[in-house]
Amino acid sequence: LDRNALMPASPGTFRRSWGLRALGLLAGLSMSGAAAATACDSPVLAALAGMERSQWEEFDAQGKSLVRERGTLVLAGLHASGRCGDVDWSAQWMRSQGERAYDGMTTTQQPLQTKSQLRAQAITIAAWLPLGESWAVGSQLGYRQLDRNIASIGSVMGYPERFDYLQAALGARYQVALTEGVRFTASGWLGGGPGGRVRVDLPRADAVMLALGSSRLLALRLQLDGGKTVAPGWSWQTGVAYRREQTGAGISEALTRNGVTVGAAFQPRFVQRHLETTAVLVYRF
Repeated sequence: LDRNALMPASPGTFRRSWGLRALGLLAGLSMSGAAAATACDSPVLAALAGMERSQWEEFDAQGKSLVRERGTLVLAGLHASGRCGDVDWSAQWMRSQGERAYDGMTTTQQPLQTKSQLRAQAITIAAWLPLGESWAVGSQLGYRQLDRNIASIGSVMGYPERFDYLQAALGARYQVALTEGVRFTASGWLGGGPGGRVRVDLPRADAVMLALGSSRLLALRLQLDGGKTVAPGWSWQTGVAYRREQTGAGISEALTRNGVTVGAAFQPRFVQRHLETTAVLVYRF
């Protein structure tokens, strides 16, 4: 399978993302919140499940589409949140798994349709500073790992990949009570991160670690909270979220076979789009 990764590319330098600056702001907000905190409320724990419509597209240097993938993934995760002093905090682990239809090209530039198996996980921590009853500003740090296995078809051999990268973001949140027992929340994040990496196990070459370019992130979420949203006990949440990530092309690395150089490879620019719906069971101590 050829995603244009085996074509020679000129060496470059890593680009620093303004996500690094957001990471610094996150650390500053977290430290100031910890310093201001005199007491912490009991944590709120939650388990979530849902579905995600996932899209992936890769582009060459001229902006031509090389690969398109679309599919539905199953979501599951754990969430913890609370308040220390004036700062709301949250931590979340999310796992998604499923299959996407793969539409790309072979090394001879012939159209190719196959499938890719996906298994991804994300760990995110966030801090919110309320600005009154309804509004808050926040910062977020996340780590993402994606295992992507492109399936073989006929004489064309597939291969596995593992992506790892960090992102930081700044956000805003709005909350309002719709009824006595239901609250509406809208939140958005804008950020990015420095270049990550992808390990590629090509079928006719030694495994290679390729650099990723810097990334940009846009995320939006709408959520309803019901039940005992303040008092101890069980409650529920349901929400819909959209996330768009754009990752720049990496730099060229040598490809070897049994230690002998046989070519070069780089990771093209790619864009991810995810639309998810989740249901959450919450317990407050």
